[in-house]
Parts: sequence; structure tokens; C-alpha cells
Amino acid sequence: MRATSSLTNRVFLACTLLAMLSLGFAFYFVDERASSEVEADLRRGLLEAGTLVAQYGATRTDHFTRLARVVADLPKLKAAVETGDPPTVQPLADQYRVEVNADLLVLTGRGGAVLGASGADAATIAAAAQDPKSAEEISTFTPHGRGVLELVSVPVLLEGDLPDILGRLTVGVFLDDRLAAEFKRLTGSEIAFGAQGHILASTLPPDARATLAPAMGASAIASVAVGDEEFLVLARPLLPADAAPGASGVALVLRSRTDHLRFLSTIRTGLAGAMIVTLLLATILSYGVARTMTRPLAAITTAMREIAATGDLTRKVALKSRAWDDEDARLLASTFNTLTESIARFQREAAQKDRLSALGRLSTVIAHEIRNPLMIIRASLSTLRDDFVTSSELRDAVSDIDDETRRLNRIVTEVLDFARPIRFELAEADVNQVCRASAEAAWAGSPSSSVTFDLDPAMPPVVTDAERLRTALVNVLTNARHAVLAVARADTGTDRRARTATMDEPGVRVQTRAANGRIVIAIRDRGTGIAPEDMAHIFDPYFTTRRAGTGLGLPITKNIIEGLGGTIVVSSRRGEGTEIRIDLPQTPAGAQA
Repeated sequence: MRATSSLTNRVFLACTLLAMLSLGFAFYFVDERASSEVEADLRRGLLEAGTLVAQYGATRTDHFTRLARVVADLPKLKAAVETGDPPTVQPLADQYRVEVNADLLVLTGRGGAVLGASGADAATIAAAAQDPKSAEEISTFTPHGRGVLELVSVPVLLEGDLPDILGRLTVGVFLDDRLAAEFKRLTGSEIAFGAQGHILASTLPPDARATLAPAMGASAIASVAVGDEEFLVLARPLLPADAAPGASGVALVLRSRTDHLRFLSTIRTGLAGAMIVTLLLATILSYGVARTMTRPLAAITTAMREIAATGDLTRKVALKSRAWDDEDARLLASTFNTLTESIARFQREAAQKDRLSALGRLSTVIAHEIRNPLMIIRASLSTLRDDFVTSSELRDAVSDIDDETRRLNRIVTEVLDFARPIRFELAEADVNQVCRASAEAAWAGSPSSSVTFDLDPAMPPVVTDAERLRTALVNVLTNARHAVLAVARADTGTDRRARTATMDEPGVRVQTRAANGRIVIAIRDRGTGIAPEDMAHIFDPYFTTRRAGTGLGLPITKNIIEGLGGTIVVSSRRGEGTEIRIDLPQTPAGAQA
């Protein structure tokens, strides 16, 4: 289920599955269609070749029958046969065999005796001789060592009112391997000749004849395997179906199914290769299409994750617009940025209202803070009115007036800084140097050896108000210094443990990092920490846990950081210390005017 939990994966898998199904269907359709066409073409060609072989065989038989009839009607031949003298007939048998172009020629007399034989031994001729009294024209096939011997026999007739049968003329031709090869050239098929249940000649190797013999009696197209090759075979009789039983020879026409399918296998291999390449291209393309839609969504998700981590609700989506990105996803990203801009505006307005509201609520606090210095100044003035004031009392009174005047000025300045909008003077600054200068100011008059720095050496120049940022960091670092000093003075068990840890490790650690167009300043102290009930009020004006504190340091710091377009997040555990993370843009879109 995790593979389908991502939108990218779902789009990618859907496109890939669609491509696989489409290509698979196309491959199956083409393969089935090609297979059907190959099979149909193979059978069609086999039938055409069988028809051609049958026609050629019938024509050949008719040709020799006509020649035998013409020779048997020659007066010269009739006269020689009528003599019954073999020496007279033999020369004619040799002459006419050559003229007829037959493999053998036999002339028999009235009683069936052989008068002349040319081209074969007398025993074979005698066995093949027909009934000497028959007047029919006979065609028959008989096995021979050379192949199938086709015999055409016609009577030698003496014309008259009552025809007289003088003898018979028999012409023989062989259906051998040579003739099979000639038939193969004509038909483009393998050819075999058989008679009386035996294959006697073929274009295939001799060891295949026993395998082909059972196909001689097949009435339809059959399949035989010769070695590793499969053939479709069609049997065609060499004489008409009404011929005498056993007289007809058989021609087998064979075509290799393996050769035809080997061509089909080549097509299948090509189709499979094209399918794999197309599938890979479709997979890459579908992943790219999915990325065009999910890249803006991923940017939004990243921005929201950073918002959750930093608490900065004004964070925008850093989206590089590409021409092939999904328009709806880009619109969503731009809408998200518009939303964050609205939130930033609302935050600024709310901060201004909060400051004005805080000033109204804190009027009594301010009056109290001012009354105490004024009372001290008034008491000092009363001392100065005395006619007998000593020089020591005079110096003390003047010193008290000066201190309280400074105190009043600080209170007024902090109230004004908190109340009025801060004007920023933006310029490039070295944040690392600002951090070091802030630590020196926070530890002014005391050693700062308890501060360690982990500053990013690759920190780029940052556009900010260096002096305002320094003020904010000094406020934070001053609080950290007081927290560490409070641990050092503590005697309770919990604080003693914190003090021991402080002795072994630096009291305050300042760290800077830069990434994705933003910088983070983290200040960690191993001080007393902040109580959970106080965490909600640390940015409230005049809220302080120190007797000498004014309660405006952190509120002013918050105003400065937010005015620079950043956020400030505080995390603390009582007795373990506090961490304050300041997140600022490297180049702010603008500062509060």
C-alpha cells in the first residue's frame, strides 16, 4: 500500500499500467493476426502446390499415353510385331524409347511374350506386362529400386472389320529423386513419391521416408515431424480415384511449418523489443508527467513542513516555474503564497494592535516604573535644599538624580521602541560578525569565555538591519548570561546538577546555519530554564522574573525579528536550559515601516 500512497507513484503506476495494457493488447493482436495469416498462407500455398502437382502428374500421364498410342499405330511397328521375331522388333524398341523420351519401352506379342525391351531388364518388364488380349489403355504404378515406376500400356491393333490385337506397347517413366527435385522447383515445396505404402523417392533425406509413409493415406492436411522440423503434408493421388485399387501412386507435398514460424518468431522478437523500448519510454514519460504535477505540490509540502518546524506562518513556496509544469499545481502554489502574504499582513496588523492595546493596559505599570525614580529624584532635591548639606551628601544626591534620570530615559526609550513601528535600514551584513559583537556587548565588563560559537563558515551575506539585529541578539544573550549566572549561585539539588553540567560544558552556545535562502541563529544556554507556567507570557510587555529586569527585552526582540521578516521560537526545560531559534530570510521581501 505504501507504493500507492504517493500521488507521484499513483500517476506513474497508472500511466505505466495503461502503457503495458495497451502495448500488451497490441502485441497480442498483431501476434494472433500474424500467426493466423502465416497459418492460412501456409495451408493455401500447400493446397495450391498439391493442385499443381496433381495437374502436372495427370498431364504427364496423358502425354505418355498419347505418345504410346501414336507409336503403337505406326505401320512399321505393327509389321515388326506381327512377325513375332524379337531380333526384328528389338531395334524398333530402342529407337522409339529414345523418341518417346521414356525410361523404358516394352513390346509384347500375341501370347504376351516379350519381343523387344529397351531400358530395363526383361524380368521387370515381364512382371509389368499387361494382359496381351486386353484392348484397354492401362496406367499403373509399381515400386522400383530407383523410385516409383509409372507404366502406360496401349494395345497394338491391326485395323479391320474385326480388329486384331497383335500385342501391346508399354512405356515406363520413373518418379525418382530427380523428378521430385523438378517438382520442388515448380511448386516451392518438398515432394515425395510413394506406392503400395512405401515412400520411394523424395527431396528430403532418405531417413525421413519411414516417417512420411503414414501420411500417404491422409485425406486432409496432416502434420509430421522430421527431425527437429515440423511439416504440413498433403497427399495427392497420381491417378484418378476410379483407377484400379493399388494402381495409383501418391505424391506428398510438404511445406515446413517451422520455417514459416521462424519468420514469425523474428517478427515477435522485433515486436517484443519495440514493446520493451516503448514501455521504457512510456515509463520515463509518465514519471516526468507525474513530476510536473507533483513538483509544485512537493514544494508546498516542504514549505508547510518548515512552517510547522519554525512557526513562521509567512513562509512562501520557492517554486521555479517550468513551462511543462502542471498549470493547476502552479496555481495552487501561487494561491498558497497569496495566502501566506495575507497572513503576514494580518500578523503585522495584529502585532500593531497588540502593541497599542498593551500600551493601554500597561499605563499603570509605566506610571509605577516612573514614580519610583521621580520619588528618588524628589528626595535628592530635598537634600539639596538643606542649607547644611555636606559635599558627600551633595555628591550622593547628584549621583542618585543622574542614575534615576538614566533609568527614566531607558524606560521611555524601551516604551517608544515597543510602541512605535520600527524603521529598518537594510544593507548587507555578516551575521556571524553580528553574533560575535552581540556576545561582547552582552558580556560587557565581564569575561565571555563561557560563550562558544558554532558559526557556519559558508554563511552568505544577509540583507538586514545589522544594528537592530544586534539589539535583538544582545537582549537574548543578556537573558542567557543572567540564567547561567543564576545557576552558578544556586544551592538547591536540581540547580546544583545544572551547575555541575555548566562547569563541564559551555554555558551559552551560539550557532548559525544557512539553507534554502534562509538563516537560523540558535542560542542555547544551560541556565535555570523557564517555568512551564511562564512560557506563555515571556513576550508580554513588562513580564520579567528578574528584580532588575524591565520586561521589555524579549517583546522588543520579537518586534525586531518579525519586522525583518523572521520568526522567533523558544523552547525550555526547567533546570536544563533554554534554546531560542531565530529564523530570518536571507533577503527579506521588506521590513515594517
